[in-house]
Amino acid sequence: MLKRLSVENYGLIERADVAFSEGATIFTGETGSGKTMLVGALSFALGARADLAMVRAGAARATVELVFEPDPALLQRLNDDGFALEAGEEAAILRELTPAGKSNLRLCGRSATASYVRELAPAVAEIVGQHEAQRLLVAAYHLEMVDRFAGDEALDARSQTANAYVRASELRDALAQSEANERNALQRSDDARHAREEIAAAAPELGEDERLTARRRYLDNVERIAVALRGAHEALAGDERSAVSALGSAGAAVSSLHGVAPALEQIGQQLCALQSEANDLAATIAREIDATEYDPMELERINARLDLLDRLKRRYGGAIDAVLEHAREAERVVDEHERKDERTAEMTAALAAAERELVASADRLGALRRAAAKRLAERVRREFADLALASGTFEAVVEPLDAIGRSGAERVEFAFSANAGEAARPLAKIVSGGELSRVLLALVVALAEVRERTALVFDEIDAGIGGATAVAVGARIGRLAKSGQVICITHLAQLATWASCHYVLEKREHRGATTIGVREIAGATERANEIARMLSGEPHDTALRHARELLARAR
Repeated sequence: MLKRLSVENYGLIERADVAFSEGATIFTGETGSGKTMLVGALSFALGARADLAMVRAGAARATVELVFEPDPALLQRLNDDGFALEAGEEAAILRELTPAGKSNLRLCGRSATASYVRELAPAVAEIVGQHEAQRLLVAAYHLEMVDRFAGDEALDARSQTANAYVRASELRDALAQSEANERNALQRSDDARHAREEIAAAAPELGEDERLTARRRYLDNVERIAVALRGAHEALAGDERSAVSALGSAGAAVSSLHGVAPALEQIGQQLCALQSEANDLAATIAREIDATEYDPMELERINARLDLLDRLKRRYGGAIDAVLEHAREAERVVDEHERKDERTAEMTAALAAAERELVASADRLGALRRAAAKRLAERVRREFADLALASGTFEAVVEPLDAIGRSGAERVEFAFSANAGEAARPLAKIVSGGELSRVLLALVVALAEVRERTALVFDEIDAGIGGATAVAVGARIGRLAKSGQVICITHLAQLATWASCHYVLEKREHRGATTIGVREIAGATERANEIARMLSGEPHDTALRHARELLARAR
């Protein structure tokens, strides 16, 4: 249930505070007084798209706050989603918009997104405007209304049908694409098989080309290496003039001073250590000299191997790691193609299963729709008696489609006749504006029985209605307000008389600026004056008498 709406600098509304009644809260005013702007503010609070033009000229921001009382289901969702209310705290949506387009929204005191609030909106209030009447002229909307009336089971079946339809379509497209690509796939598989076999035969190893290149460089310079090594070995340990001999002589000379000059002992030890290292180094060089002896065919084998690796790198990616990755990808391509028949069989079986699921869910949805369409038509026809359409008839015609679609296997079209003896024809072809408004109201009332018990907001759906019909529509709105909260923007006096709480919107001009004020009228005299104004444009005696009669009848 809606409790309060506070509006500041939204459109032409400089400031407005509205307290909603538990029954019918009615808003009236002269044409152009901004009644629909108030509904716009309510829609803005419920997550509607922000329109920068709605920030009042010269204002720093537009602010709308909606205070509401959530039902147990909505309260549980708020708790689950992190918007739990503190003890004594009221549920509220506060939304702001600056001229620069910066928007801020808080739900129960915490930051929230407009999209999240839009999801909650149907559990807070349902806004039924003139555009809803125009949507009645579109057959696709009829299907939506029947499914809503059918309830959660039908909505679940519709979701399952949509999912199965998408799944079947994807599988059908994948099979068609697989067949269309078969020639290219065969060529790709042959190329991959050749690459796989060529790389497998060569068996390249990661880093192998670098190792072989280094070995070839060594072999290309082996003579220079051997000469240098032999020279080094000769200098280290070739004869009595070598470094090893010299270090030994130096060590012996210093060691002869043992006991004479203790401080020189460390020098003797160092000379001995250097001689040992020189011997080790000479042995290492001797082994390297032996290694310069090689098989003359080795260089030829290395060159041939490097040529093979270079061909593989040029063909498959420029580096050994890329060649190995190409081999793995080729293996995958070959394996995938070899499994083509198996995969096609799997996809065909999956498609058959998806199509069976599609048919089953569509059949279930169709049965629920046909039953719901019949009940909805009966419920709407019962409502006609209270809306000055006692002779009217209404049908929700369910027709099969040629094929199952995302929304099922049927289309629904509402058919209507306002007069006895006339065959019902498609709604779009025959109704006047007043008849359309009454059919919409009958549908809204019928749907109200199966929807969540949220506030109903009617935004001038009484277009084209007057006289006795207006009285009947007003009475029906009044009775609807007995079982739930109704907010109504109207230009009909016959409807305004049913208000539990009545507000008037007034356009004002001050110092060249236009604003809209919202004023509650409560006293009997003030209400009678407003009803009289709505009836005849001014509260003269005749209009006042008629206004008092209407008010008395509503009471």
